[in-house]
Amino acid sequence: MLGLLVLGAPCAAQIAAPASGDRLRDLTGEWQFDHKAVLGPFHNLYNPRIVQVADAAYPFRMWFFGYAVKDSNPWGKRFLGDAIFHARSHDLRRWEVYAGSGVDDKPLWDTTGDPKLWVPVVSGLDTGFEDAIAGDPSVVWRDGWYTMAFSSVWFESHAETTPQHMWVIACIMGAQSRDGIHWQRTKQPLLIWDKEYQVRMDAAGGIFKTPDGYMGSYQRPSLMYDQGRWKLWFDYMHPGMFVAGGYAENRGDFMDPKQWRILNSDDNPQLRDWPNASVVKIGARYLNFSDAPGYPGEMGGDGRQITMAESSDGLAWKVLGHIRPEGRESSHVPEAFVTKVRGHTMLYVFYAWKPETVSDAKWDFRYKEIRCMWRRLD
Repeated sequence: MLGLLVLGAPCAAQIAAPASGDRLRDLTGEWQFDHKAVLGPFHNLYNPRIVQVADAAYPFRMWFFGYAVKDSNPWGKRFLGDAIFHARSHDLRRWEVYAGSGVDDKPLWDTTGDPKLWVPVVSGLDTGFEDAIAGDPSVVWRDGWYTMAFSSVWFESHAETTPQHMWVIACIMGAQSRDGIHWQRTKQPLLIWDKEYQVRMDAAGGIFKTPDGYMGSYQRPSLMYDQGRWKLWFDYMHPGMFVAGGYAENRGDFMDPKQWRILNSDDNPQLRDWPNASVVKIGARYLNFSDAPGYPGEMGGDGRQITMAESSDGLAWKVLGHIRPEGRESSHVPEAFVTKVRGHTMLYVFYAWKPETVSDAKWDFRYKEIRCMWRRLD
C-alpha cells in the first residue's frame, strides 16, 4: 500500500516556499517515490483523476483517458479519438478497471491489468460536440453524485476547402453520474471561448493551425466545489505562450452553461505557460500542479517538468519550483489527491510516465504507465 510506504518515510510538515517563486527551484527531494506502476502497462493513457467515496470495499475511484490498446478507440463512425476509462481501488495501489457490464447490467471489473478488456465510460459521439475526443476528466464526488468536467473536441469539415482541412472546436463539457459509469452529459459546453466560431483553428493534415489573435481551445479542466461554488481551472491557447491558465466559477447548477462565469481568460490569465493544471485545497491553502515548460535542456527532454504553485485564494499564484519524479523528463499530466492515512494528511501526485526507446534514445510520446509520488503534510 502507498500509505504504508509513506508512513515509513520522514515526516515533512509544510512545503517551504522560496522567496522568489522561481520555477527552477528543485523540490524533488521533498517527495517520496517508488518508481513503479500504479496502473499499466497500456498503450497511451493518462490524467488519473482520483476521488474518495464512502465505500469500505473500494473507497478510491479513478478516471483516466487516452488509447488503451492502439492509437484509436473502437467507437463512432467518423473519427476514432480519446475516451475516458474508470477504475476502483481499496488501497490506491491495486486497481480494477471497468470492463463493461454483465448479467442484469452488473459492472464487470478487470483485475488482471489487461487493457484489451477495458471499456470506456465516456467516449465520443457521432455528431456535434465530442464527436472526436472526450478526455481530461476532472471529477468531484458530492451529495451522492459524481460531477465531471472534461475536454471535448469537435472536427467540422471545411465546406469551402478540401476534405483534409477541418475546423477544430475545442471546449469543456460537463456530465453527472450516480455510479461513475453511466453519465448524463450537457448538451452545450460549460466553457467555450466566445470567439471560437469566428476566429477558428484549423486541422490540416494532422497539424493544428491557429490564426492571429486566437485565444480559444478551452481544455484540461481541474474541478473543485469550494466555498459554496463550483471552481474550474483550465488552460487555453494564447499567442506567445505554451498555453495560458484560465479560471471560471459557478454558484448555481453545474450543468447549466449559462451559470458559469469566466474570471480569467484572453489577455488576463492566472498563470503563463501552465498546461494540465491540477488544483487541490489543503486547509486554507491551494496547491496547483502543472507539467509546465521552460526548463533548460540539461534538465531533460523537451523541457517540461512537474511544477508546483501555491495560493491563498485560488486566484493569485506563486510558483514554488519543479519536481522530477524519475530524475529526467519522462513524467507529465500530474493529478493531485489529498486523503488521510492513519490520521495523517497525505498529498499524492499521480502522473503519467513514458519510456525512452532503446533504438534511438528518444522519448515515446505515448504514456505507458501511471505512477505516483507522495509526501506527508503533518
